[in-house]
Amino acid sequence: MTKSPASGLSLGIDIGGSKTHGILLDADGARLAESVRPTLTGADGVVATAIAVVTECLGQARDGVVSIGIGIPGQVDPATGVVRTAVNLGISELDLGERLTAALGLPVTIDNDVKAAALGAANHLGVADGDLAYLNFGTGVAAAAVVRGRLVRGHGNLAGEIGHIPVDPAGDRCHCGQRGCLEVLAGGGRIAARLAALGTGLTLPTLVQAAEAGDPGAVAEADRLCRGIALAVQLVVLTQGSERVVLGGGVIHTAPGLVPRVQDVLIARAAESEFLASLHLADRITVIPADYPVAAIGAALVGLRRTRARHLAPIG
Repeated sequence: MTKSPASGLSLGIDIGGSKTHGILLDADGARLAESVRPTLTGADGVVATAIAVVTECLGQARDGVVSIGIGIPGQVDPATGVVRTAVNLGISELDLGERLTAALGLPVTIDNDVKAAALGAANHLGVADGDLAYLNFGTGVAAAAVVRGRLVRGHGNLAGEIGHIPVDPAGDRCHCGQRGCLEVLAGGGRIAARLAALGTGLTLPTLVQAAEAGDPGAVAEADRLCRGIALAVQLVVLTQGSERVVLGGGVIHTAPGLVPRVQDVLIARAAESEFLASLHLADRITVIPADYPVAAIGAALVGLRRTRARHLAPIG
């Protein structure tokens, strides 16, 4: 007898540039096991890392697992499980779904990591059937939107790549080849490079404190970063109409005091625009706690949704 997806275990894996995090959940969403391992790069390295995390999480519980969902950076085709241009993982193209399904003998669903995180955020906030946008400020910048409980994907699953919207034509060159992309303003990689160039030992965790103390370099960088994040919030609300905007990623969680400064920027803009004031942008912002593994749990939900869809599909 086939086990109902509602009664089995689900495993979610978040594959990142430095670490891979797996979480095994029971049917009620309680965490049963976790595994965190350094991510080996390259196609073979990523596959080996994922298999190791699955093995460690499952132990003897393999027979009870109904789905495995994986979130990974890059251009992901959730229908085929093919991953392309995951640059920070050293992947140009990888049929991750097929390789893992063959290796594990279990159904595996692959999706973009930020889209998975958006589902995890909606689940955490208790709005699984609601509307929200998830903004991830990590090495780069990306977004994902959930509308009435469904992910907004766009053609080629490309929706949400707002980091490559150019917002300053005179700005620095982005890795994508354009100038002044949002990622240049608010991406962790570029922030770290600018802070290192100051030569003062300033880091992201000390940025806001140093800015409040009047350090000129810190003030300039904090202002640039807050403007970039505020602009991203404004973009997703205007394009998606999202009721909530969830902020996540390493930049958000390693810079204490950053989010209130972003809200101050939005409030100041609203004071000069009746239209922006009507949107209450600052009030829409929510931050998921840093210790909540939003992407791994979201990945588990991605896998569970796909398995449920297959289970309910008519035969023939």
